[in-house]
Amino acid sequence: MKVGIFGTDDDPQVHAVAKELRALGAEDVLIRADALSEGLPLSNLDGKFIYRGLDTTELEGFYLRSIPAPYAPSMEDANGDVVLYDDWFVRYMHDRERASFYVAWLLSLQQRGVRLVNPPHAASVLQYKPFQLDALRSVGATVPKTLISNDPVAIRAFKQQVGDVIFKPVMGGAITQRLEGEALERLEDVRASPVIFQETIGGDDLRVMLAGNDVVSCVAIRTPEQHLDFRDDPFYSGGQATYEEVTLPDAVIEQCRKAARLCGLAFAGIDIKRSPDGRWVFLELNSSPIYLDVEWKLGHPISRAVAELVVGTRTF
Repeated sequence: MKVGIFGTDDDPQVHAVAKELRALGAEDVLIRADALSEGLPLSNLDGKFIYRGLDTTELEGFYLRSIPAPYAPSMEDANGDVVLYDDWFVRYMHDRERASFYVAWLLSLQQRGVRLVNPPHAASVLQYKPFQLDALRSVGATVPKTLISNDPVAIRAFKQQVGDVIFKPVMGGAITQRLEGEALERLEDVRASPVIFQETIGGDDLRVMLAGNDVVSCVAIRTPEQHLDFRDDPFYSGGQATYEEVTLPDAVIEQCRKAARLCGLAFAGIDIKRSPDGRWVFLELNSSPIYLDVEWKLGHPISRAVAELVVGTRTF
């Protein structure tokens, strides 16, 4: 069996999954996310995708670690200098076309019924945090009290009611911050676009890895000093966090399954807060979560579970 991995050659998680695929008897092909930007040959001939001379129709499953994103590039170059608009536009058009080619390829694979971990539609819709919250609510999961608004009056009323409030963008991509001090003083600026405001949930940061119907890892992240957003914790980002294994209640596991299924995820990273008062509060789902530090330190077989999904021995 031949399978593919969309990703980059310098990503250790790509290599970890590739190793497990080979252990399962599969031959893996890395399809580089930067292939088009590096000028590597990639063609679509009458619906047949050919990557560096390989007819990819023989690949029976794929792990989608990363693909080019169709976002507008920065107006600054690597040195911080502002680029000319014409140069920026050319770069934007190239980036857009590359991303569109990859997404079209993935959608074609999905339409043909090829195993994708995870399908492009799932990864796309998860960018929209309000949808995630609605999906979680619909399966009975507890989520933070939430206001999504560009109305300063409504936001101030929400803070008065809730007390300690955090905020983050509707599409994600930024570190969570507290609504206090300068941020409170600048509330009039939100009229330009809505922002997500939520009650602050204290307690343990849990990271759940769900593969198919199984929780293959659930840990509490431990660092010397708790941060509002653990991604902003230098101990976590520097690989110095420790992890404590956590057993989820059956009802919470079922909510994880239902939420992942509703969002079309065969493999999901799910962030949960275990509050001091005993609540299990869901924050968000991730379609391509980072997990290797947990796997290395605790031996949880996450890469093996991903590989099993790709080859079809683990069902979704």
